[in-house]
Amino acid sequence: MLAKLETILRENSLCVLCTEADGKPYCSLMTYLLSDDFSLLYLVSTEKSRKYQNLLANPRVSLLVDTRQNRGTAAGENIVSVTFEGLFQPLADAKTLRIKTNLAKEHGELAEILNHPSCVVFAIQLKSFLLLDGPVDSCKGDL
Repeated sequence: MLAKLETILRENSLCVLCTEADGKPYCSLMTYLLSDDFSLLYLVSTEKSRKYQNLLANPRVSLLVDTRQNRGTAAGENIVSVTFEGLFQPLADAKTLRIKTNLAKEHGELAEILNHPSCVVFAIQLKSFLLLDGPVDSCKGDL
């Protein structure tokens, strides 16, 4: 099962990050990088953004990745989705530069935010998952 989760995360680059503050949920479409050991997703934001302020207030998140981005054209092919429970982790400055460089190489569309003076790079540690293969088949577990 872990191999399937890793494949989904490596073959895609978009996720929906769900944060919460003051009892109000907030979702953001994000581009990510997966860590080599499959335990972290790296993302970027600005310090003043609602999502980042929510993360500072409540480090617990939900994160959704699915296969729509790389879905084949075969009729009847299921979309596979994975919802993760995760935990926000700020990064040390030394690690931030390396992640920003890798994000710039992999995702040119992030150039504006990566060059923004208030850009912050952070990680989400993946804790557990719920994998849905189509509308009915599911599997869940801890990471």
